Amino acid sequence: MARRPHTPPKAFPRPPARKYEGKREDAARWVRDNLRTQILEGAFGGLGAPRPMLPPENELAAAMGVSRNVIREALDLLRGEGLITRVQGAGTFVTGAKLRQPVDRLVGLAESLAGYQLEVANEVLAVHLSPATPMVATKLGVPEGSETAFIERLRSVGNAPLSLDTSALRPEAMEAFAGEDLTSVDVFTLVEDKLGIRLGEAENTIEAVPADAGTARHLDIRTGAPVLLLHRLTRLEDGTPFDLETVRYRADRVCLFSLNPRVTGGPTN
Repeated sequence: MARRPHTPPKAFPRPPARKYEGKREDAARWVRDNLRTQILEGAFGGLGAPRPMLPPENELAAAMGVSRNVIREALDLLRGEGLITRVQGAGTFVTGAKLRQPVDRLVGLAESLAGYQLEVANEVLAVHLSPATPMVATKLGVPEGSETAFIERLRSVGNAPLSLDTSALRPEAMEAFAGEDLTSVDVFTLVEDKLGIRLGEAENTIEAVPADAGTARHLDIRTGAPVLLLHRLTRLEDGTPFDLETVRYRADRVCLFSLNPRVTGGPTN
């Protein structure tokens, strides 16, 4: 019996996959970093997807030009980071997809997460007038001991705690807070709409710190677990400092990103 001719698939010939040059351990880290970036950018479904799942190992190996053993090592590294879980006979699923929070645009949490179609909930822990400490007075440009508006909120996304936000604002912010449901609105939007002012820019400082006992309790993590600490001083369009904010994010649920243009011809650090 004559053999039937082999009919290649429509996409044939496929371009050859790039072969990684180097040791298997190095290749596994390279694949891990590639997959981590894709996970964080939602390439495999991510947050809000009913069943975020990675492609099979053989497809990943072909796409990245490495062996299946390298893919398995890379997946083990990702599993150690809490980003994936592997279910025998079912596949590899994303469990640690993170929300991407921009720090190069001055937006509130609900504004930045509008595309995720996830509910943002705020639990108001405190809101009152508070005397300005020396540090707060210096940052906000107000007399030491004068009144400032203090607000602290626990913010959750998709019914999971995300951040603990504490702000000291100029006292006129209390006028914006009066009679408002602070559980369902961003402070930025509220003060602009109620006070008729425009926020202009913010200075951000970001660092990694261990969670203290109180933060850990609110964010449902262990004491000492890493959190991303964002210090932000927001100014009005005319340069007046208005909002001194400290945000502690769960490091396993958010990543901070920015787009930074290259500037040449000026002073360098």
